[in-house]
Amino acid sequence: MKKLLALLMAALMAAAAAAQTVWSGSEALGWERNILVQASKFTDAAAGESLTFTVEKSQNDYQNVKIYAPTGAGWKEFSGGTYENAAYSGAIAPKFSGAKCEFSYRLTKENADALRRYGLVIHGHGVRLTKISLNGGSSGNSAGSTTANSNSADSEIWAGNQILEWSSNVEIKSTAFQNARAGDRISFGVEKVGNDYQNVKIYANSNFGWKELTGGSYANASHSGAIVPKFSSTKTEFAYTLTTENAGDLKKNGLVVHGHGVRLTKISLEGASNSAGSGNSTGGASTGSATANDSATATVPSTETKVTPKAVSGTPFSNHGRLHVSGAFLMDEKNRKYALYGMSTHGISFENYFYGSYLNDDAMRTLRDDWNTNCVRIVLYPRDYNGYLTGGDRTKLRQIVKNGIEAATKAGMYAIVDWHVHQYNPQETKAEAKAFLSEIAREYANYANVLYEICNEPTGSDWNSVLKPYAEEVIPEIRKYAKDAVIIVGTNTWSQDIEGPLANPLKFSNVMYTFHFYAQTHQQSYRDRVERAAKAGLPIFITEFGTCDASGNGGFNAGESQKWFDLCAKYSLSHLNWSLCNKGETASAIQSWCTKTSGWSEGELTESGKLVRKHFRELER
Repeated sequence: MKKLLALLMAALMAAAAAAQTVWSGSEALGWERNILVQASKFTDAAAGESLTFTVEKSQNDYQNVKIYAPTGAGWKEFSGGTYENAAYSGAIAPKFSGAKCEFSYRLTKENADALRRYGLVIHGHGVRLTKISLNGGSSGNSAGSTTANSNSADSEIWAGNQILEWSSNVEIKSTAFQNARAGDRISFGVEKVGNDYQNVKIYANSNFGWKELTGGSYANASHSGAIVPKFSSTKTEFAYTLTTENAGDLKKNGLVVHGHGVRLTKISLEGASNSAGSGNSTGGASTGSATANDSATATVPSTETKVTPKAVSGTPFSNHGRLHVSGAFLMDEKNRKYALYGMSTHGISFENYFYGSYLNDDAMRTLRDDWNTNCVRIVLYPRDYNGYLTGGDRTKLRQIVKNGIEAATKAGMYAIVDWHVHQYNPQETKAEAKAFLSEIAREYANYANVLYEICNEPTGSDWNSVLKPYAEEVIPEIRKYAKDAVIIVGTNTWSQDIEGPLANPLKFSNVMYTFHFYAQTHQQSYRDRVERAAKAGLPIFITEFGTCDASGNGGFNAGESQKWFDLCAKYSLSHLNWSLCNKGETASAIQSWCTKTSGWSEGELTESGKLVRKHFRELER
């Protein structure tokens, strides 16, 4: 008996030794927040071993996780393996029996090779990740934790070694800033990661979305849409001097830092009496802030207006011509109700501009002839990853937008130019919006197939005090050139609060208002809101919809999607699907392994892509 017990104990100890922790902490996941585990943690990973994840619920609506290898060509989602205590439908859904859960993914040879070479990236929604283990490997533990200490006049309030990306953030709780006051400086220690560009952005983390810190001055950095540290070598420190408003926001809401091309090593709050001065200060507000640009006149580059293109016979545009708005409806040139429908790109700057490559002539013909669509939406992020105002190549991005307009025009389709405000107050980038949209409107004034969307999904932005005044400034900049173009205006709370413009509409002609839905999240109560507004005469344009949940990942729901399609048909609502790309998420139309940018077979489409294509093919174009 003793011998048997000894054998059992030895077996248990061997099993325990084989399950090594490769990351530990307490990190809430979001689709825009990732955890990176370095490849060095997976040197012994092999086919047949399991990655085991310990998670807790952080929200009650849905819990999803996705895992990737961060390859040099973008994130490659893990596939081919098997799951224990989890299901997969566009994302991994852990099987919770209580508040906590442990699930596993069994590696294929390809998965194990990718881990050893690239490491692991995890993101998700509705869960808090507490541990990752490699069962069967011999990887060590990752420290990877951050600390927040109480604040003194010159105290370190965060220390760690985290690479920043636009999709990854460092958050410091408000308790670290209870002694903050005007004139204090936040000092940041950073190192270069890569040689393309180094940018940082800093926000107060309010319940209504991130509020960028503006109005203060910079030491050893400049600001042009984002903070650009001044490097003389691979490391530097820069500082931001707080205004009274900044200090109040930090005391109440805490700090969020994100960026690109830098590794953040330290954040300190320095009291005014210990501050070394303003150094190389810009001496004023950031160029991306509302206060800096409220009275600014949009600068329009010296672009020439292109001649009117010849309509391509038999195409949507040749059949319906210039569109206008009458009452609740979009109408064609013969005064017939006409709904636009088709695909929205993802951000054209994403994946090193690859998502912009879908805006080519062959893709437009595929969407027109095989998918039976009549419109494409061209998505330009001002902020977010590689954005127009956050380090992206502006010349390249403008050219991609123009390529999209030209490709859609050659195919006889309509094109929407989308200034993709995402989760912030559009007043913050108003001057830049006016300049960019003016340039496009001037060059394409004679293109009757071009529409303009001036703010995609604002948040924390009241209709009467923020969005309507924003539109009243931006619309005239477009109308200087494109006098009759249809202009679409976003609404608050990720473009769902259509009650604002219903009660207090803009006085311009040919204006429509945005509503977005994701079928798993936004169901009957949201359809009721749209129907009430449509019946009351509000012209609604659904510039973005998804067949899944609002994160863009998980929760694919064909039944609820069909109910939305039926409502669109009932009220002639234009609707564009998110999104035309191969990103590894449920909302994407193209499989993540497919790199074709046109001519997709049905087998190269996701479940969402198949459903949307089938729906579009049933409509009258």
